[in-house]
Amino acid sequence: MKNIEIFLKENRIPYKKYESLAKYTTLRIGGYADFVVFPDEDSVLKLLEIIRNEGTAYYVIGGGSNLVVHDEGFKGVIINTKQMKRINLEGFTIRTSAGVMLPRLLAFVLKIKLSGIEGLIGIPGTVGGAIKGNAGSFGYEISDCLAEVEIITDKLETKILKKQDITFQYRSSNLVETWLIKSATFSLKEDDGEAFNRMKQFLQRKKQTQPLREYSAGCVFKNPEGQSAGYLIEKAGLKGFRVGDILISHLHANYFINVGKGKANDFLKLMDIVKEKVFKLFSIELVPEIKILEA
Repeated sequence: MKNIEIFLKENRIPYKKYESLAKYTTLRIGGYADFVVFPDEDSVLKLLEIIRNEGTAYYVIGGGSNLVVHDEGFKGVIINTKQMKRINLEGFTIRTSAGVMLPRLLAFVLKIKLSGIEGLIGIPGTVGGAIKGNAGSFGYEISDCLAEVEIITDKLETKILKKQDITFQYRSSNLVETWLIKSATFSLKEDDGEAFNRMKQFLQRKKQTQPLREYSAGCVFKNPEGQSAGYLIEKAGLKGFRVGDILISHLHANYFINVGKGKANDFLKLMDIVKEKVFKLFSIELVPEIKILEA
């Protein structure tokens, strides 16, 4: 990886070597990566070229929510998008870089009196991660207002995908895992004067029902059709169940909390226990919503 480090130094791209990934995830779990790199919009394509030429593994993270990193860490380069943070406005259209945090985007939209993404309040991730996972709540999904996405493919081709070119489903899309989302464009509407009140109400409901102040990866499992994963886990008697320092939240059973020095292995064991018991009692197979980064 010597050539990668030379490139980073020559182009003054911030990076860290042998860095713990725990601090880059909302769960605060994970081993070490060889490099964590922070490119901006102008340097990310060349960075990917260097990484590909070196034959080095890489993985892209934004806010680190909805992610469990193995205790063994990641042998390769973690590309962190937090320096990809541009927001541009033209009429009712917003173009935003993939690394923009959702709370910042919501604050911006509210300030300029636009509407359409209120349901994303309380979600801690970035625009890029939210699009890949089609994040949402309260009847909103980020794909609702999406116009197009700029991506870099694993063949290092930059492409613009229109919304109709992408298949969005509940908490998922068909965007390839190895593609890097560079930016996205949203078509919003004029605020009807109630956007702030809707966001305030949504956030209050989340605070009452979700452990927003705890270290978690968000919802662990997708809701089965017509069912609630949290309800099924609770009915299985697993609220408060614990493996090591990973605890099933007393507030919302589809949240697993790191209450101390939690380990990924304990998190994965707890997932298996929950899946097995829910299937045994209800004949329903829970499907993970979170991503698991292999070592």
